[in-house]
Amino acid sequence: MDNVLRFFCSMFLGMASASAINAQSYFPSGSCAVVVAARPSVEEARTYISANGWQETARVFESTNGWFAITAGVILNEFADDAIESLKADGAVPDDAYCSSGWSYIREVAWRTENRSPDRPISTGLWDDFDARPLSQTEKRFLQAALAMAGYYTGLLDGVWGNRSQMALERYTAAEFDGVEPLNAHAAYLSSIMLGRWIDEGWDYKNISYLAISMMLPVQNLTLVEETGLYQEWHHTSKNLKVLFNDLDSVDLRRLHEDVVSDLNPRMEPYTLRSADTWVTSLLDQNDTIYVRSDLIAGTWSTVVIFAGADLQAEVGLIAASIRPGRPPEIIPSMQGRLTSLADELADSIRGSIGQSPPEAGAALPVQPGERPRGTTSGTAFYVTANGVALTNAHVIEGCEAITLDGMPAEILAQSSVFDLAALRLETSVETEPLPFATGDAGLNADITIAGYPLHGLLGGLNVGRGSVSSLKGLQGDETSIQISAPVQPGNSGGPAIDRFGGVVGVVVSKLDTVRLADEIGDIAQNVNFAIRGSIAKIFLSSNGIAYLDASQAQPLAPEQSAQLLAKSTRLVECD
Repeated sequence: MDNVLRFFCSMFLGMASASAINAQSYFPSGSCAVVVAARPSVEEARTYISANGWQETARVFESTNGWFAITAGVILNEFADDAIESLKADGAVPDDAYCSSGWSYIREVAWRTENRSPDRPISTGLWDDFDARPLSQTEKRFLQAALAMAGYYTGLLDGVWGNRSQMALERYTAAEFDGVEPLNAHAAYLSSIMLGRWIDEGWDYKNISYLAISMMLPVQNLTLVEETGLYQEWHHTSKNLKVLFNDLDSVDLRRLHEDVVSDLNPRMEPYTLRSADTWVTSLLDQNDTIYVRSDLIAGTWSTVVIFAGADLQAEVGLIAASIRPGRPPEIIPSMQGRLTSLADELADSIRGSIGQSPPEAGAALPVQPGERPRGTTSGTAFYVTANGVALTNAHVIEGCEAITLDGMPAEILAQSSVFDLAALRLETSVETEPLPFATGDAGLNADITIAGYPLHGLLGGLNVGRGSVSSLKGLQGDETSIQISAPVQPGNSGGPAIDRFGGVVGVVVSKLDTVRLADEIGDIAQNVNFAIRGSIAKIFLSSNGIAYLDASQAQPLAPEQSAQLLAKSTRLVECD
């Protein structure tokens, strides 16, 4: 792997002919579009595109003669004749393909269709067959990305839900849910768990401005290790993942893609794509995944090279699917959108089944400390702003007609049953002491301190406990939460968990139902408690326009200092 990397690095650094990218239109000056076919209607153009595998690159334009031209990218005029002949010789384009300046085109037309017919009734229920039509383009793009990360989708993240997207979802549900057809609930489940993973691993769209391309990358865990001219090399801080960028001319483009195949020992036949404006080479050698993509933009080839361990094929799949010219698109669904609403419904459904139905054999079920069936209930919250905004669990205030925070009336500012979080605000103006959030997630076995009001009415006042992070995942692999050993009792729900520097790393949410588990396995589990990740809480606050503080403490706090810090911010929540 290191020899291969050094080979490509030296090759990239020697390419002095590459040039910076400028803004461009689809038909940049001095370029022409490769026309692979023309059809008398959009429907016939669509059929041709699907039959000949042009879905990834095709665009359709209406001409002045009434026909619809199908194009497959652009090339520079000075290279057009040679490029077209080369593509024909390779069988990449039809023998009658040609290059057009586009002067006779009236407009570009949308040729893609959704996977369901428009006259079919829209399926909106949680347990109905999956229907993409009510979803926004951002929500569809998010689902495509989630399927790519899960290893089931290899198309573009274009937010167009066609056959490829639908088939990917069907493969996912068949593999993960014993062959069932996809329901809206499956899409909600996938979006919830994948969002947690993205947050955990620091994924976001990154704009490589000088190449005029964007892609999904674990940006919070990437470090720039080398930058020379237009060449950049980024390494993951903990995984075997390297991402290289450069801008190439046509000679170096061919050299790079040909050498990837000839200089390595792949385990299977490499995948290659050679179109007028996109070249892709992807293969597995003995130990690694190598993916190279080049896009023709403004006359030169914006190029991405990915080296990754064989165990990171899903991550490479997400990066590859997300690469696109231009600035990043929206990828995170709106908190008020249909997909989030479905996820909320699913969380409510699961929570209701936990409270009402016996567990399946072998299932370990969580309970939410602080929840009682009727009358006044109580839980815990902690201030996150200096003007009286506090964070707690959504289940603590569920069904409340009146809420008090430290005895003072409070209102619900925002809530999410997906994350089981709620923001409360004091109805009167009071200066409060906020807790800051840790800048990163707590590590395995990290020391933590929690605070809350457990068993209110039986125990007196604020209760502080200490423990550690037992697991970086919650119940049944839930990636939005962590397991903690600090003692949790009814009433601790919504309380803060801080690290040794005083930064919030979690929000206490549940403990294992040891009685029901004992009925199943014949033993009592001890200190199996859970907290929502602090990074998830920050996402919830940010998405609802609530500012929070980042911890700046440089020295560890003594246990007594941690307790004093928590006492200033942690408050009793009562619900009628």
